[in-house]
Amino acid sequence: MRRSLQHKDTRSAKQALRRLSGRETRFVLNRLHTISRRIVEEAATHDCAYIAVEDLTHIRERMDNPNDQVKRQLHNWAFHELQEMLEYKAAEYGIRVEKIAPAYTSQTCSKCGHQSSANRDSDGWFECNDCGYEVDGDYNAAKNIGMKLLTLPSGERPDGLGDGHLALKSGTLNGNGEYTASSTMEVDRESTDKPTTSVVGR
Repeated sequence: MRRSLQHKDTRSAKQALRRLSGRETRFVLNRLHTISRRIVEEAATHDCAYIAVEDLTHIRERMDNPNDQVKRQLHNWAFHELQEMLEYKAAEYGIRVEKIAPAYTSQTCSKCGHQSSANRDSDGWFECNDCGYEVDGDYNAAKNIGMKLLTLPSGERPDGLGDGHLALKSGTLNGNGEYTASSTMEVDRESTDKPTTSVVGR
């Protein structure tokens, strides 16, 4: 619709474009508020002190995808706005948002630590070619982001982190990689949802 209206280049088409832009903006803001609220509520439910997020500085320059349509979609993502909403919503609960350098988090196995570009396929599925661990690629990367925060050296660790753990949907994971299920029925099971963040407990 946007391309069609831009091609017409008439006064009525320009007015329609402005109306369309307003609807798009309201839709995106609503979605961002919903997503950020749910992430913060989940962190609060697990009594988390931190939400670990990928440092998105210069992310658009780092994007590498040969598909032009995918590139356009990625460039339209409101990364910065989402993180700003996360920060002020989290602050209301006394939770801090910590930005973590994302280097190699999508290529590294969150179970055994093996790093290889061959671990993640083009469809986003992660399969470690060393230990065989299989999981959604975004979920694996999110766990690595959280683990990076947990394992920061003592001089670089933020206040209040202590000997923290990751709050997963099915249990917790500490800095040594030891997993504790939230119930006896869930031993060794982990959610393969696609979180955009990792929540880090006290």
